[in-house]
Parts: sequence; C-alpha cells; structure tokens
Amino acid sequence: MNLGLRIVIVIALQTAALLVMVGMKQYTLSTGTPVVLKTEPIDPRSLFRGDYVRLNYAISRLQIDKLAGDREFERGDTIYVLLRQEAEFWQAVSVHHAPPPAVEKQIAIKGRVEYINQQSFPGQGAPAEPIKTINVKYGVENYFVPEGEGRVLERPKPGETVSIRLVVDRNGNTAIKAVLVNGVERYVERLF
Repeated sequence: MNLGLRIVIVIALQTAALLVMVGMKQYTLSTGTPVVLKTEPIDPRSLFRGDYVRLNYAISRLQIDKLAGDREFERGDTIYVLLRQEAEFWQAVSVHHAPPPAVEKQIAIKGRVEYINQQSFPGQGAPAEPIKTINVKYGVENYFVPEGEGRVLERPKPGETVSIRLVVDRNGNTAIKAVLVNGVERYVERLF
C-alpha cells in the first residue's frame, strides 16, 4: 500500500470518528427526555478553550443509605441514578449497577463513581452512625460560555438561581440542552 493511500485512509477514519461523535450528541439532544437539575457552578478558565462553567449538581453527591437500589459501589463503577421530578428539579430516588426497569415519570441517568466517602457522625446521646456518600460524574460537568460571561454564572446575583436543562436518552447518556437563570434560558445548545 503506498503512502498516499495510507494518508487518505487515516484521514477518512478520523473524519468518520468525528462524525460519529457529533451524531451521537445530536441523537441525544434530539431524542432525549428533558431534565432540569439544580447546580452549584464555579467559573474556572481554560487557557486554550476560554471561559467555562464547572458544574456540580445536587445529584453529584449522593447519600447512598438514603436511596433505594444497590448499596456497594467502587471507584470507577458505572452507576445508573434513577431520577424523579420533585417540583422544579429532578431528584435521585435510587442507584443501580445496571439500567433499572423503566418506571413512568422517572428516568435513569448514567454516570461514573468518582469516589466514595464514609464518615461517622455522633448523634445526641446515640452512638456514631456511619454515613456513606458517593460522588458521581455524569460527563456534563463543564459548559463553555462566550468570553467574559462565565463569572455571571459563577456568582449569580442575590436571589438568582442557575440550573441546567439536560436531555437524557434511553441509554442514560446526557447532554446539556440549556443553561437557565431563574428558569429562563440563558444559553441554548444547538448543533449548528
């Protein structure tokens, strides 16, 4: 095989890989179920990519003993968190190693266990009770914003809330659809 043909094959494979990645995200954005999550944003900066908001969700740190489902997880495990809408935001109701069966008005979101923490806190007149929490990453913890606009989301004005509208496909994969400030779309994700 000559050098020119090898180069063409490598370029074709790289282009195909990029198209598959874009297609997977577009599929999730187009077919996913909308879910609004409460966030606690922080505004770091990337030297090469500009301003972005680092997002920490209310469902990123879970007290496993207060949820139904599986109990034993290890760092790096794939985890499915079953969510149910409670008023404005969706809340975790159970955690699982495998996708849970579909339940009406609930949806499973896929993540990865980042770390596990077990601490004991003494109660009043009672022995210390262990509290086991797991930190989960869902792959939607960073959102890039136009230059100079990250600090607005990092430090919202008093009384403002920042939340994220995700879409979750049937496999539990997620994509950020919109950033909301006081329930109003501030940034909307579009493919083109």
